[in-house]
Amino acid sequence: MNSKRIFILTLSVGTGHVRAAEVVQRALYDCIDPVEVRLLDALTVASSWFLALYVRPYWWMLRRAPRLWRWLFEQRQKNLHRATAPRWVFRRGCKKVLEQLKAYGPHLVIANEIGAVEIAALGKREGWFHAPILAVQTDFQTEPPWVQPEVDVYCVGSEEARSQLVSWGTSPNRIVVCGIPVDPVFSISQEKPELRRAVGLEAQRPVVLVMGGGMGPAPLDAIVKSLELCRLPLQVVAVAGHDRLIRQALEGLRGKVTLDLRVFGWTDTIPELMAVADLLVTKPGGLTTAEALCAGLPMVVTHPIPGPEERHVRYLLQQGVAVQARSLADIPRVVTEMLSKQETLAEMSRRQKEISRPDAAHAIAQVGQALLEKSTYIDLLAARPTRPGESTYLM
Repeated sequence: MNSKRIFILTLSVGTGHVRAAEVVQRALYDCIDPVEVRLLDALTVASSWFLALYVRPYWWMLRRAPRLWRWLFEQRQKNLHRATAPRWVFRRGCKKVLEQLKAYGPHLVIANEIGAVEIAALGKREGWFHAPILAVQTDFQTEPPWVQPEVDVYCVGSEEARSQLVSWGTSPNRIVVCGIPVDPVFSISQEKPELRRAVGLEAQRPVVLVMGGGMGPAPLDAIVKSLELCRLPLQVVAVAGHDRLIRQALEGLRGKVTLDLRVFGWTDTIPELMAVADLLVTKPGGLTTAEALCAGLPMVVTHPIPGPEERHVRYLLQQGVAVQARSLADIPRVVTEMLSKQETLAEMSRRQKEISRPDAAHAIAQVGQALLEKSTYIDLLAARPTRPGESTYLM
C-alpha cells in the first residue's frame, strides 16, 4: 500500500504554532499507517522582504506599540477582514512554500496558523495542489481570515471558536471541536515531591513557574522581581524560551533577589516543570494555557497580547481555571492569595482537568484520516466509468 502524504504548514510567529504542529505530526504517525508527514515552517523559506513586511512589524507592534496592534486587530474583527495581507504578499513572498507544496504532491494539507491557512488556500485556489485542507487552530477564539472557501474542515479549540466561524458563514458541518493540540504527556499524573527532588527543588516549599517568552509584552524579569513582595519562601522557575535578552536579564537577578531562582532558556522539559509547580504565572498564549489545563496547573494570567490573548483571558476566567493579574503590581497579591488557599487551588486544578482535551492531537489526526479516506473514495469514483444517469455526488 502506498503511503499517504500529508503536508503540515505553519508559521513560527510564535513558538506555540510549531510545537502544536509537531504534536499533530506525531499523532498522525500514531493514527495513520502508512503515512509520510512533512512539516514546514513557512518563515524558513520565505523571502527576506516577506519577513520584513509581514512578520517583523507584528513583533515590533507587540513590543513597542501594543495599542496600535489592538486597534488593527479590532478593525479586522469589526470589518470581517478575510485576509491578514494582500494575496500578492503571500504569492510572491512565499513562492518557495508553494513550490514545495507542488513538488510534494500532498494528499492532505494541514495548516495551523492564520497566515499558513491563507497560504494554503491561495495554493489550492491557484492550482499548486488539489488536496483537501484541514485548518487546525491553536487558540480558544478565532478570527475572520481563517474563513477561506478552500478549507474543507476546521478543528477548533472551543465551542466559542466554532460559534464564531458559524457566524461568519462557515457551515457547522465543517467544524469539529477537538481542543488545542498539546502533548498528552502533560496530562500524566506524577508524584510531585519525588519529581521536585529529582530536579533539585525542595519538596515542601511552594514552586511558582513563570513563562511568557519574548513574543509579547510580558516582562519576565520584572515579574520575577515582583514575587519577592509575596514574603513567601518561594522557589521560582523562569522559562525565557528563545529570548536571549530576557534570559540574560533573568540570570542577572541571581544573588540580587531573595528568591530561590532557576532560569531556563528553550527547554523540552516543560511537562516536568509544570508537574512540579504549584502555580503558573504566564502570558495567556493558547498553547501554554492548554498545556496548563491538561497538567491541572492553576494559572495567574497577566500581560496578554492585545486582542486575541485578551479574549483568552475572558475565556479562562469564565471557565474558572485562571485568575488575572491586571498589572505588575497585582502579581504579588494574587500569587500570595492563591498559594494561601489550597482548597481553591485544588478546585481550580480539578476544573482544569475537567475541561482539558489531552487527546486533541489524536482527534485531529482522526479527522485527517477521515478526510484522506473521503478523498480516496472520491478519486476512485472519478476514475470508475459511470453508467448513463448514474450520479457520483457525495455528501
